[in-house]
Amino acid sequence: MVKEYLLLIKRFLVTSLIITSYISSLFICLSVNADENKRADDIIALFKTNKPSSPQHANSLLQELKKAITPDDLHRQKEYIRATCWNQKVETNEQIRQAVSYANKQLDIFGPHIPSQITIDLTLCKTSYQRLLGQVDTTLQDLTSAINQAYIIEAPLLIAHGHRQRGTLHSYQGNYSASLEDLLTAQSHYESLKLTYWANINLGELATSYRRFGDATSALKYQLQLEDIYIKEGKIFEANDINIQIASSLEQLKKLKEANARYRVSQQFLQNKQPVISADMSINIANNLISLGQYNKALTLLEQAENTITPEYNAPYSFLQLYLANTQFKLNNYSASLDALQNAEKAFLIDKNQRGLSKVLRLRSDIYEADKNWQNAYQTLREYLHVHLTQDERVLTKLNAELRTRFDTDRIKHENDLLLQHAKDKEVQLDMLQRNKTMQIIIITLVGIILILMSIFAYKQMYHKQQFKKLAFTDELTKIANRRETYIQAEKCLSLSKKKQTPFSLIFFDADYFKLVNDELGHYIGDQVLICLADIASKLIRKGDTLGRVGGEEFIILLPDTDIEVALTIANRLLTTIEQYDWSTISSDLTQTVSAGVVRYQEEKDLSALLLKADKALYEAKAAGRNHVKVFL
Repeated sequence: MVKEYLLLIKRFLVTSLIITSYISSLFICLSVNADENKRADDIIALFKTNKPSSPQHANSLLQELKKAITPDDLHRQKEYIRATCWNQKVETNEQIRQAVSYANKQLDIFGPHIPSQITIDLTLCKTSYQRLLGQVDTTLQDLTSAINQAYIIEAPLLIAHGHRQRGTLHSYQGNYSASLEDLLTAQSHYESLKLTYWANINLGELATSYRRFGDATSALKYQLQLEDIYIKEGKIFEANDINIQIASSLEQLKKLKEANARYRVSQQFLQNKQPVISADMSINIANNLISLGQYNKALTLLEQAENTITPEYNAPYSFLQLYLANTQFKLNNYSASLDALQNAEKAFLIDKNQRGLSKVLRLRSDIYEADKNWQNAYQTLREYLHVHLTQDERVLTKLNAELRTRFDTDRIKHENDLLLQHAKDKEVQLDMLQRNKTMQIIIITLVGIILILMSIFAYKQMYHKQQFKKLAFTDELTKIANRRETYIQAEKCLSLSKKKQTPFSLIFFDADYFKLVNDELGHYIGDQVLICLADIASKLIRKGDTLGRVGGEEFIILLPDTDIEVALTIANRLLTTIEQYDWSTISSDLTQTVSAGVVRYQEEKDLSALLLKADKALYEAKAAGRNHVKVFL
């Protein structure tokens, strides 16, 4: 009896050790997956709420994000596509066109006419590159469309981004009323969302608009505030951008030497990082030297910049030619000045930059006057006065005054609120520290209890090994394959199809208006609907097919060795059977349909790509009014 007891104890200890090791391994695997998901989410959050410190940093983060995302993780795959779009290399026009092409390709996949987070974001991304190509009309149309769609789906971040981009373009063109309205709307959304980084970026754009209005003093006030913030936070690229804007404001305030010093600091910073922007700094410095009367030095800088700033860089090229024309005018080279001015005018017309065109007309009038060409001087001056007066009317409107007053008042209130919030945060932090100490004690106690419980139940778990394995691959509610098992089987089907060159199709379907079922009839009825849908689909599929539940009301049918025609037949039969089913047996007020997307493997690189196409087809089925089947061809 004693020997049998000792033997039993020995077996129990060995079994406990084995099971404890197995469970520990399982927890380690889950922990690794959780860590990978957390890192992926952290990178995604960084791209949404901030900007990487450099293009190299962005590329590194994108590579890390790609490795961390599993092929079946559709949500994070979309975030990767979005981040990739916004971080394209755009140093040449060819690279910019490639960036536009990438955005269009992704929009074709997700359906540009179906409003969603991904399609709106991709459209905004595309417009940022279109503007660089001088496609102003198309950019404004796409921006307005994206903003309207963002309001439809109630996406405040995308609304803010859209207004900021459109407001920046309006400001550049000299349409100040529209610019203020857009930028103030964006500022309100950013601050409501507590997105400090983007609020500061937008504030910089507002300050630039102030300067372009002619109020460099107010612009400088906000720019100096932002510079201090960026320096304290170690954001060197943002600090450099605002330093350039400060230099422009100082130049407008006739503080030419201070402006020149700041321009040269930025030029030195960018020289080895971004040659095009560094050359753009040379253009600004040259304009500053013109104001200082150093015309030959300015001419040398501008001629050097021409080696880098070619006509394909439309925006900086327009100002390069304008300043070159002004320099030649100051040196009494009237013919060369008029030639450069013509180049500037063409570039400004592409961007519809009324500010630039006004400067062109004024300078041309001065050249004609100096050359004693009185008729042309008079005519050009009349054109200038017309454009300039139109701009002045825009700047001096009652709306502009109201918008500016509201903004300046709100900024003062916002800064006071921040001070109060900072004090409250300190109190909360002290309270949290105390709570954390108590929580640590509780956690340690719970861990001890858990370890004891694991030891007690380890022996029992041995006898339920098969049941545990089954549960790991079975959906608890519907008793069909769960998400994990479904994707494992999908990978096997895909591999077999590639190896044997046989067809492979899948059906992605979900319950229409399922949220209403849960809200109006209760979650118990909702569960019964899901069980019934799984039962109907199980009876319709063939031997060798796999049915799995991959989300709340989402199901996938794997159809190995099946062409798209057969898959479509099965999908239509499924929709018909579900629609005709007597749902009153579950609830007297219940009717239920499903929508489905059908896709066939066509040499997609991996399962993720195939699932994205299926997801798009399902989107189209939903957009068609639900209770529809759509095929991705």
